[in-house]
Amino acid sequence: KRPYEDGEEPYWIDERTFAACLDLVEAIAVPVGITFDDGNDSDYEIAVPELRRRGLGATIFVLAGKLDQPGYLTSQQVREIDADPAFTIGSHGMDHQPWPTLDEAELLRETAQSQEILSQLCGRRIDAVGLPFGRYDGRVMRRLAEQGYTTVYSSDGSPRLGTGNPLPRLSLRKDTDLASLPARIRASRGIASRIRSELAVRAKTLR
Repeated sequence: KRPYEDGEEPYWIDERTFAACLDLVEAIAVPVGITFDDGNDSDYEIAVPELRRRGLGATIFVLAGKLDQPGYLTSQQVREIDADPAFTIGSHGMDHQPWPTLDEAELLRETAQSQEILSQLCGRRIDAVGLPFGRYDGRVMRRLAEQGYTTVYSSDGSPRLGTGNPLPRLSLRKDTDLASLPARIRASRGIASRIRSELAVRAKTLR
């Protein structure tokens, strides 16, 4: 319903593939958290109903600067989603900027202003954030902590050894081999994979 932004087209999957992914999640005998970025209207029209049919929930990270624009969630849809205990609204910033490249004023707008807008909309403090492009450094992580974000999601893939922020996510693409997905999820929980992820996170947060 809207033009693709630069680089996002590979991350859009059709409804049939999405349903197949959810079927795999149900079949995997390990806990799997589900998240969505950007706050597209398809989250409300397609994803939420499919998840509810399966008794699943998700966290939806919303671009506050895109609210009520064509192709994105409306303010009312955000309120409705957040009112469902199975779902959580989080921030994805204002305009999908790579936060490590921003100056202090721009970073404050992306993190604090988006949090304020969504908190007022949902009637509670928004304390979860999905990092745009999965990108972060030590400065970004410090600012998020100062603003009271308690849960920060990256796109680092494999789980870490530790339990602190950021929490890595595995991104799905239209070229993802669904047949291998369960094995990838299980393999990512192995000790070698966790060590590599932990070292990668530490290297980024030292910057």
